[in-house]
Amino acid sequence: MTMIGYFSRQAVRLRAGKRGQATSLFLVAASTLLVVVFASIRLHHVAVARMTTADSVDAIALSAATWEARCLNLIAALNDGAIQCFRVIRSICVVWAALAVAAAFGFGAPGFAEYTREARRLIAGYWNTAHLLVSWSDKIRKAAPYLVLGDVAALSKHRKVAGILFPLNPCGPHDGKNTLELHVAPGAPVYLTDAIAPISGVLSQLMRIRFLKNAMKMVIALLDSAIRGIVGTDKGPIRMLEPEADFPDRQFVRFEGIHTVPDLPIPLLDEQGERRVFEEATAEPYGGGSAEMTWRSRLTERRKK
Repeated sequence: MTMIGYFSRQAVRLRAGKRGQATSLFLVAASTLLVVVFASIRLHHVAVARMTTADSVDAIALSAATWEARCLNLIAALNDGAIQCFRVIRSICVVWAALAVAAAFGFGAPGFAEYTREARRLIAGYWNTAHLLVSWSDKIRKAAPYLVLGDVAALSKHRKVAGILFPLNPCGPHDGKNTLELHVAPGAPVYLTDAIAPISGVLSQLMRIRFLKNAMKMVIALLDSAIRGIVGTDKGPIRMLEPEADFPDRQFVRFEGIHTVPDLPIPLLDEQGERRVFEEATAEPYGGGSAEMTWRSRLTERRKK
């Protein structure tokens, strides 16, 4: 019994001596685990901040390109309206030419005279409308950069992202490195004489006839007077805005943004203050034409040169 009691007392003493070592080991393991947990929370916080910033910057760049696409669609719609005016003028002239040929051979002279008065008024009205539509498209081209800048400023404030748009200057020279503009330019001129070619061609053919009858003389006199009046009030050729040859390479916007994120008050990591997250995104309008209202916007992988 004495030996059993002795060994029992020795075992109790050994266990009492290891009790402090176990506590120290537990504290070290718990501290390490807490550091890993806190570091994971911090990394998650930074990752979320970067994702939020990237989404905001993408949205701002895409919105800027969308406004450019909207303006290009408006210009295309106005160009299409001018083209329709041109087609209506040619249709009027085709009908007018048919009536002129009939009247020259003695059929429907009163109707031809009445249509001549109306045709002159209609052609002048449609031609003036085409000029007005083209002038509006030029105003939209000039206003587009300011609409883009206003939308970028409003969206940046809403998303709490500070940044800069490139290109930025709406008043810079055409094709300037930092000029914010729509890369469209006046296309080939369209003349009123081209629109009224059907009726002017008929007049030329009638004037070549050597032996003119009274009906033909009357038709030629009316046509000559009407055409001279139409051409005399011409405001000049129409030049619709069209995408430039280097449009795909130059028409884009890039937004570089910084989002400030406060650091988490995590113990052991000694973080204080704020963290700035930088992101950039590029977008462009695409898919339309000078008279095709199919312009859209998309993000691209184009980077700063």
